[in-house]
Amino acid sequence: MTSITNVILNLFQDLNHQEKRCRTKFGMTAEKGFTLIELMVVLSITAVLGTLGIAGFVNYNQVQTLQTAANDLATTLNVARSRALSQVKLGSSCTSQILQGYSVDISIPNSYTLSNRCSGITSNLYTKTLPQNVTFKTPDTSPTSFFFPVLLGGVQAPGQIVITGFGRYQGIVVNSL
Repeated sequence: MTSITNVILNLFQDLNHQEKRCRTKFGMTAEKGFTLIELMVVLSITAVLGTLGIAGFVNYNQVQTLQTAANDLATTLNVARSRALSQVKLGSSCTSQILQGYSVDISIPNSYTLSNRCSGITSNLYTKTLPQNVTFKTPDTSPTSFFFPVLLGGVQAPGQIVITGFGRYQGIVVNSL
């Protein structure tokens, strides 16, 4: 077994010696390392892949920003609906008065307010602003205020809300269901 190993080692040593002789004969040195062209190719490929990765991340971030803004508004609409159904009174102006319902008011271009209405008095609970570069683009036929009366289970005037940003659109349908 050791003789076979020795034979293989001798063959590799002979090949290595012949390779060194050929390199010297043709003016090549036996230095180890990478050539400048090899390094440039590797750096170019790395730069292209990095650029594609950054562009993909920016696109993903924009889509998520728009989706998050739409989800926040949908959550606010659901909060208004559920509080109207459960007749929960929030705000100091509504404690001794009759709750009529909750409304979400769209303020174009980029904010919306949740408020309650008690005996004709409207009290703002909170206002949220859309992220930068994201705005409302509601259709002309759609209302900008959605009122959820107590015990009806839906909105008084259905409509559609469109949020736009980064060249994309996200729609929210507000209906009486």
